[in-house]
Amino acid sequence: MTSRLRDGVVEMWDRHVRYRELYRQLDQVRAGLKARMAWLDDMTEEEAAEMLRGLSECMDAIETASSDAPERPGGAR
Repeated sequence: MTSRLRDGVVEMWDRHVRYRELYRQLDQVRAGLKARMAWLDDMTEEEAAEMLRGLSECMDAIETASSDAPERPGGAR
């Protein structure tokens, strides 16, 4: 029983150590993403609407350009 308990504790500790670095990296990614997206919180409604219009126009232009592109051999674009 004591051996099984000790093995369980060792296994839990190993798991903690193994995933600790992954959790640290995840926290860094979250902080970076939050910092990169902070400017969205400062946008006015008008700025957001203008950005969405521009994005929509850009997507339409890409769609038009891709439909006008000649087909490559094998059906790849």
